Amino acid sequence: MRQILLLATLLCVSLSFSQAKEFKVTGKLIDEVDNVPLEAATIYLQRVKDSSLVTYTISDRNGVFSLKGETADADLNLFVSYVGYKTFFKALKMDKGEFNLGTIALEVNSNVLGEIVLQSTAPVTIKKDTLEFNVSSFKTRKDANVEDLLKALPGVEIDAEGKITVNGKEVNKILVNGKPFFGNDPTITTKNLTKDIIEKIQIVDTKTKSEAFTGEVGDKENKTINLTIKEENNKGVFGRVSAGAGTNERYEFAGMLNVFDNDQRISVLAGGNNTNSPGFSFGEISKMFGRGGGMNFNSNGSFSIGGRSFGGGEGITTSQNAGVNYADKIGEFTDVSGDYFFASSSSGNESASQRETILSDSRFFTNSNTQSVNDTESHQANLEFEIEMDSTLQINIVPSFSYSSSNTIFNNNIETLDGERGLTNQSSVGSNVESFAKEFSNEISVTKRFGSKGSFLRLELKNNTSQDEKEDFLNSVTEIFGASPETINRDQLTIGDNARNGLSSEITYRLPILPNKLFVNFEYEYALSQDENRQSTFDFNTTDQNFTDFNVDLSTDFEYTDAQVIPGIGLTYRGEKWSTRFNLSYNFRTLKNEDLLRPQFNVERDFKNIQMRYNLNYRFSPKSSIYMGYRLSNDTPPLRQLQAFADVSNPLNTVTGNSNLEPSNRHFLYAGYNGFDWQKRTGVYANISANVTNNQIVSKTIVDPETLKRTTTYVNVNGNYNFGVSRKL
Repeated sequence: MRQILLLATLLCVSLSFSQAKEFKVTGKLIDEVDNVPLEAATIYLQRVKDSSLVTYTISDRNGVFSLKGETADADLNLFVSYVGYKTFFKALKMDKGEFNLGTIALEVNSNVLGEIVLQSTAPVTIKKDTLEFNVSSFKTRKDANVEDLLKALPGVEIDAEGKITVNGKEVNKILVNGKPFFGNDPTITTKNLTKDIIEKIQIVDTKTKSEAFTGEVGDKENKTINLTIKEENNKGVFGRVSAGAGTNERYEFAGMLNVFDNDQRISVLAGGNNTNSPGFSFGEISKMFGRGGGMNFNSNGSFSIGGRSFGGGEGITTSQNAGVNYADKIGEFTDVSGDYFFASSSSGNESASQRETILSDSRFFTNSNTQSVNDTESHQANLEFEIEMDSTLQINIVPSFSYSSSNTIFNNNIETLDGERGLTNQSSVGSNVESFAKEFSNEISVTKRFGSKGSFLRLELKNNTSQDEKEDFLNSVTEIFGASPETINRDQLTIGDNARNGLSSEITYRLPILPNKLFVNFEYEYALSQDENRQSTFDFNTTDQNFTDFNVDLSTDFEYTDAQVIPGIGLTYRGEKWSTRFNLSYNFRTLKNEDLLRPQFNVERDFKNIQMRYNLNYRFSPKSSIYMGYRLSNDTPPLRQLQAFADVSNPLNTVTGNSNLEPSNRHFLYAGYNGFDWQKRTGVYANISANVTNNQIVSKTIVDPETLKRTTTYVNVNGNYNFGVSRKL
């Protein structure tokens, strides 16, 4: 009996597969009036019984299309969708393998009242520089979030850390109904919004609000994704909650609540875990930890404070996150959005490393063991006001504030051995660091358009002020062996107080030469940054039993000024198929450093450099395009590298700056090709890049052959170059 049932099952399966037939549908699309071919129309087939998508494609530059696939259905519905035209519909009886529909003339949509309109939604729509996906056409699991949805879209890839690329270009911003959602970190949005509330996904080149207002070409190297919420979800309350627990007291929980009322949107989220999971977004947490004064926390458990690195292994991290996002329209002219995000983490890490350093004439070995515990807490708030007084005047105001605190207990034991495995030096370091950082920034942009030919005037003002404070209790013992043995004991307190104030302004005027196609841009930028860096180190006084002995050698007190004046001119052309842009500017830059402890090391340097940028983009069709570009940039030496005094904070590595350093000049060339097969839903992109850097600033280290102590300085070198090639099929 069992054999009979098995045979019957196999026959049914065979019959089922035999019913699926291959098909091919071809044709050509033209305009009904002008008889010109229609490129980038969407042609798709749906099942009759449930309107589910069978397959789709995009017409080429000649209006020709070809649909291939297989189906077991007796009938399918064919739709042709194109922006500005009425949707074409045809019922197909799938009784043969090939269908040649000949030439199809699409009728312009004149929105005549009373006409019968077939309600259908194309899976993909191309609107000039916007690629739009209809979410319902792409199948995912029932409880999928936006990240799962994006993975199902052709040309979209997401790596293990949540980084999104579209045809090889990174997505650096995700909007919800055109507005920010918890800052600029895409992973908060992709991991927390569910697919079932999203109607469409739009992908465009990243633009600022002002660039979008003036119609300028955006950032071709980065993409923005805009998620359009379904109309029925724009008014109501919805959310999700998840939690889990396991062995070794492991736990994880997350929840999100959304209240949408058309223009008004409120979202609240909270979560936590002790499973090393990033929660809502380790990218966002890392950004906040990194703001305002040398604090950086990495997803692998490592972190750095004040330039000192801790950890580096995976560690065990417990994290908590909470945030609220608000968006609304105030009055007739103002859109407002804002968010607050809180994050805290406690990380314990132990690591061991063995390293071999090979020099031209010798080698040495380094063994290190590290233990660290870090507790970090961060708060960040952002606001954005977009004010359009009329169709010609736009004002954008974007203030932001962050505050973070951190406490780190760090222990490290390190030993260095020569090529014969003989011990040359060893050290033991214990540190307890408490840090606080706060930062406020604000950006104001005022844009005024003139006439209808593309002329505008834009004024931008940016200011930034930050301060961080640090207390570092350090106890270390360093032993150096050999012919002149030495033991260095340190029991010290370092109090750090760093402040930075920055202000920049930029004026841009665009003059049209050919209306809405060819423009000349006149630009002028002024930027001033002032830094105060004070590190006061006190040795422990055994008589006073307190840290009262000021250590001049390990203390610093700098006042650093960076002033820039940058006039520039640019030429931009934007056509239907190709666009190009050329910018040339001249940077007058003054760097001034005052050493209040060592006036003999004061530095003031003037630099004058040409800066250049050129790019060209050509679109063969919606399926393929090429791009190329060139950039000449100049990087001035950072403050630390210009300070000529000797930094002896590490007894085994003395670092000395070089006040004679010159700026590095970097020539960067790149080119690429993007192509997509809409029928197979596969893409190919290839990129090639090369750069040559003159006056590259590099560190130069000399190792003492006996003690293996290192002395490091900075020098300029020429002939530094590299190139890279990447492709994706």
